[in-house]
Amino acid sequence: MNLTIENLIMSMFKSLLLAGLILGAGSALAADAGPDTAITNLLKSRLGGAPVGELKSTPVEGIYQTTMGAKVAYLSGDGRYVLIGDMIDLQNQVNLTEMSRRGVAEAALKDFDVSSLIVYPAVGSTKAVLNVFTDTSCPYCVKLHEELPELQQAGIEVRYFPFPRGGTQGPGYDTLRRVWCGDDRLKAMDIAKGIQQGQLPSGNCAKASAVDKAYLLGNDVGVEGTPALFTSSGQKISGYVHYSKLIPMLLSGG
Repeated sequence: MNLTIENLIMSMFKSLLLAGLILGAGSALAADAGPDTAITNLLKSRLGGAPVGELKSTPVEGIYQTTMGAKVAYLSGDGRYVLIGDMIDLQNQVNLTEMSRRGVAEAALKDFDVSSLIVYPAVGSTKAVLNVFTDTSCPYCVKLHEELPELQQAGIEVRYFPFPRGGTQGPGYDTLRRVWCGDDRLKAMDIAKGIQQGQLPSGNCAKASAVDKAYLLGNDVGVEGTPALFTSSGQKISGYVHYSKLIPMLLSGG
């Protein structure tokens, strides 16, 4: 059975409470120690070695924030409770959790090897970068693909991350691998999305590993469907947005 990170966290804490392992962790948390506290080590061990970020203070006294990949969680200072959800500053009308998510996504996207992506450069100077998790079996991905020239003309560079919606069993997985094995990947993507006619090569090549890597990255940064768009600052835009609305959003830094 596949469990989400949230389910894993909740299961972990239930087992910790039953076993009494969490006793004594409160003093370490209350001292606002770094990532080597007892509770952080427990998180790491219970999540199978998943990356766990350092504990950070929040504006709420006694509540600390940590991350598991791109997931954000909050821990009580006594080490007893974990909170999954958004922390919102009502006075300043700021979603603090979303700001944290953006930072995690921004770093993860920048860390991905650009040479393994399909990149559509901006015409003239690059004014913005749009990261797109795309699938060849997605109708709205095709619609967005047809509008790439408008984005490029507006000075927007578009980077394609392969994301087969059904994972390795999905209809787009093999096609995406074949696209990434193409000598001309831009042309191969056009063929896969029905813009051009032609044959795709076999998907058995070293470059096809980018499909699996990008799929894992997409899950880490919260991709739930395609197309999933991310600005260079890590802001997530779920679903298709017409270029007439998307261009102003990107150029305004939104």
